[in-house]
Amino acid sequence: MPLQTPRHRPRAARVHRSRHAALPTGLALGLLLLGAAMPARAEKAKPAPKALGPLPASWVGDIPGASGPVRWHVDLEADGTYQLRQTYLNRDPERGFDDIGRWQLDADGRRLVLRGGREAPVFLKPLRRGRQLRKLDLEGRPVRSRHNDRLARLSQPAPIDPRLHLAGLFRYMADAPSIQLCATGRTLPVAMDADYLKLERAYLQTRAAGAPRLVNLEGLITTRPSMEGGQPPVRTLVVERLVNLHADQTACPGGQQLPLRGTSWRLDSLSRQGRQERPPAGGRPVELLFDTGSDRVSGSGGCNRLMGGFSLDGKALRFSPLASTRMACGEPVMAFEMNVLRALEQVRGWRIEAGELFLLDAGGSTLLRYRASSTPASAEPAAGS
Repeated sequence: MPLQTPRHRPRAARVHRSRHAALPTGLALGLLLLGAAMPARAEKAKPAPKALGPLPASWVGDIPGASGPVRWHVDLEADGTYQLRQTYLNRDPERGFDDIGRWQLDADGRRLVLRGGREAPVFLKPLRRGRQLRKLDLEGRPVRSRHNDRLARLSQPAPIDPRLHLAGLFRYMADAPSIQLCATGRTLPVAMDADYLKLERAYLQTRAAGAPRLVNLEGLITTRPSMEGGQPPVRTLVVERLVNLHADQTACPGGQQLPLRGTSWRLDSLSRQGRQERPPAGGRPVELLFDTGSDRVSGSGGCNRLMGGFSLDGKALRFSPLASTRMACGEPVMAFEMNVLRALEQVRGWRIEAGELFLLDAGGSTLLRYRASSTPASAEPAAGS
């Protein structure tokens, strides 16, 4: 099994900060766009806490186990999710166990905690600015042994395609099935093959009409072509066996709630002048990602990549002026982006319900409604870019 897969490293897009400090963010962006449009360029991997280095990233290492060596493969994403595969090399045939979930660093960055479908969390210690991860014991302490306890960072991310039992909230709307995974909070499209038809029939019998329903299934998470024309391949769930669909359950077990930070939030609708407006066709998805290790936010307004800061105090939330790239898109996309930025300036609060993020004004009314997504918008090209 090769441990490194060389790939072309993308270059960063040029970013310009608005010089119109006295103007609202949306109007400042409009002034920026009066200049010549710049060609789009791919972004570098999103910066992560220094202890881990840039993300996404993969680490691999062979660590002794009770029944022989075990190959550990860990994938970390910038949105706070992970994938883990343990392959028992002495078994014939080799047998692997996959897991997914969310990762978190201690406040001092000295210990990485993976929490997923296992009964107990997995503890790892980042070393050499993320070049290595050291396996810790079940209490999060170093293992005293002369044997190897390190995983080495690969030169490029090499994510696994995990195959495992999953729980999630399934929806079917306009021939676009999707599932929000309980373990990670990510929302993935669902492939319409394998055992999918059984799932669709069970869902339609509940007459949910687009509302979520809890399902248990055996599935494969892999990369498939996007169902949206002109978009890059996306991580997709393949239903290999439907176990059960719970007609009366609309939330994940145990009241699991998505965190504000580390979840990639994709805009569903904007409230303006008493109407609900959805992102127009032809642009990049409108998203926000609140960084887990700092008070920074990034994402997309529909045409341009956005980045800036935010202040969080309980349920109170404010955004600082945002910097942006200088791409030009169609008039409907640009107008919608301006309205999104004006709404972000008015945000004073937030709440999360059933996998959706509501950004509120000072009076508690909803300005913007987002859903948890699987792919940061900054990684997706805008149409025509």
